[in-house]
Amino acid sequence: MGPTPLHVNPIFEIGPVEPTFSEWLVFEGISVDESGRQHFLDATVAYKRAVLNAIDYLHKFGYSKEQAYLLLSCCPCEGRISGIVDAPNAVATLAIPTAIFDQDIRPKAAGKVPVGPRVVRKPDVLKCSYDGNLPTTKNPGSS
Repeated sequence: MGPTPLHVNPIFEIGPVEPTFSEWLVFEGISVDESGRQHFLDATVAYKRAVLNAIDYLHKFGYSKEQAYLLLSCCPCEGRISGIVDAPNAVATLAIPTAIFDQDIRPKAAGKVPVGPRVVRKPDVLKCSYDGNLPTTKNPGSS
């Protein structure tokens, strides 16, 4: 397995995981950072660019960039190193299942992005209307 008992290379097979998705929207990133600097075969920069491309795309549908970031951190997305043979560029992809959205997020004709949920930025929306009276239930098994 390894040169010492502390150096182990585990191999495992995952079983079927539900739910399974059949349609994915895939975002690509290459190893060129935001300033245009090329990072030689750096898959980390490539993956970061793929995630940022996904966040920018989801922002067009009304999600704030923070909401898109949180969504990507907990949705069943798949990240892959897609190519490191095209030196000097590494390529990474991020696939997001389309079924997790309540709207169609697939690309449309130019300028035809559907409007999705919007973050309301009115000051009065943030006011709380909680009056302190929450319904409570008593556990019949407790004393």
